[in-house]
Amino acid sequence: MLLLFNLVLTLLLALGVAVLAGQNPTTLTVHFLMWRSVELPLGFLIAVAVGLGLLTVGLGALLWPGPSFSATARQLQERVRQLEMQDQPPQ
Repeated sequence: MLLLFNLVLTLLLALGVAVLAGQNPTTLTVHFLMWRSVELPLGFLIAVAVGLGLLTVGLGALLWPGPSFSATARQLQERVRQLEMQDQPPQ
């Protein structure tokens, strides 16, 4: 289910970037330090920036994964069991 949600969210983002790119045909030149690009459409530059951002986040998630959801859930369930055992009166 989570995979389907991620896929739909990615497709909606791609559609939004495509619409934004299509409606911004104005050309501009990018200046960075001593480098200067040829004139490029604003929409293309936005699409490239979003793509690089998604790629960076994706690579970061692959290189530095956090704890898995299932491992965290197991730890929390064990902690709940421990706390419940503390609250029970001795028999």
